[in-house]
Amino acid sequence: MAETDALSKFDFSKVTGGGLFLKFVPGEPVVVRVLTVDPIVANESYEDKRTGETIVGTKFSFVVYNWTDEKAQILKATPNTAKRIGELHTDPDFGADIRKVDLKITPPEKGEIKAYLIEVLPNAKDLTNKIVQECAAIKLEDKVDGDRMSFYKPLEASDGYEKAKATARAIKGEDEVVEDIGDEPMNLDDIPF
Repeated sequence: MAETDALSKFDFSKVTGGGLFLKFVPGEPVVVRVLTVDPIVANESYEDKRTGETIVGTKFSFVVYNWTDEKAQILKATPNTAKRIGELHTDPDFGADIRKVDLKITPPEKGEIKAYLIEVLPNAKDLTNKIVQECAAIKLEDKVDGDRMSFYKPLEASDGYEKAKATARAIKGEDEVVEDIGDEPMNLDDIPF
């Protein structure tokens, strides 16, 4: 049996992995259609590969159709990327609806620390019923933890302080009342620690 040389002609860029979640390859643009206007917002922690420290960041999850890989996926965006999507969504020059335009998203090259480049393409491709059904089959609530943007309340710095204070009180009890001893000189030997 003659062997077919499929390996030399196979387009490995079509199997980028990622599965349900869109994975970017440094420097390689991906063309998507964002179909979610009420994304899920969640605080997630991850390890910074450069420093090894744990970082807590906010992610915005959108259902997108990935034209590059020809499949429906979930895009987990940083606040900057989500903000740019929001700006394009309300821009009348682009129809004031992000679901009507295709975006070319280009991640930085490997080793570069800069924002993703997000461009609106001049001609949007037509969504078919099959594509819409494939995207509608992704239930964000079942795949991503968090709240819809319409219900999300960002944690205020003062909220964090109040929660930390309440936790400390629960652990050690109410703050002890220290009797005011006035301006009398203090004997350092009387300090218990």
